[in-house]
Amino acid sequence: MAGPRGEYRKSAERRAQILEAASTVFARTGYSASSVNEIARVVGISQTGVLHHFAGGKPALLQAVLEQRDARAEDRLSGRHGREFLAGLVAISRAQADQRGLVQLYRLLAAEATDPAHPAHEYFSTRFRRIADAVTQAYREVADAGGLRPGLDPRTAALRTLAMTEGLELLWLQGFEVDMAGDIADFLDAHLTDPLARG
Repeated sequence: MAGPRGEYRKSAERRAQILEAASTVFARTGYSASSVNEIARVVGISQTGVLHHFAGGKPALLQAVLEQRDARAEDRLSGRHGREFLAGLVAISRAQADQRGLVQLYRLLAAEATDPAHPAHEYFSTRFRRIADAVTQAYREVADAGGLRPGLDPRTAALRTLAMTEGLELLWLQGFEVDMAGDIADFLDAHLTDPLARG
C-alpha cells in the first residue's frame, strides 16, 4: 500500500509532467494563445487534474515555469563573485544551447510581458532589474580587484552584457550561426584585463 511518501512522490511527478507540458505549449503558441485544456491534453489528464496541482490556473503555471527556469540558472551562479560570476553567465549560455524550447518560451514571454497588463509583466520587470544589479555587482568586484579595463563603468558594462546575451539568444532562435557561449565569453573578455578561463 502506498503511504504518504508514495503519494507525495506521485504528486511531485505529476506536477513535473504538467510543468513540462506547459513549457512545451507556451513555447509553441505563446502564453496568450495557450489554454489549460491544451496543457491537460498533452499530459493526458483533465483540466480539473491540472487545476488540482496548479489551483491558480494558467497564470500559476506561467509563474512556476519561469521560476523553475530561473532557479536552474541561479543554482549555477550560487556562491560566485566577480570573475567567477561572469564565467557562470557563460556556463548558463552553454547549457541553453541544448534547451531551445525553453529559450524560445522565455523569448516569447519576455516580448508578451512588455504589455503592463500581461500577468508576467511585473515578474520580467523585476527579473531584468535583479539580473542587471547582480551583473553590475560582479563587474564592480572585478573593478575593485583591478581586473576591469580602465574607463569602463560597471553598470554600463552590465547593461551591455545583458543586451548582448538577450540579442544573441534571439539571433540563435532565428537560425543565425552563433556560438552563444563563445560569443558571450569574447564580449566579457573585451571588458576585462585578463580573459576568462574557457571550458
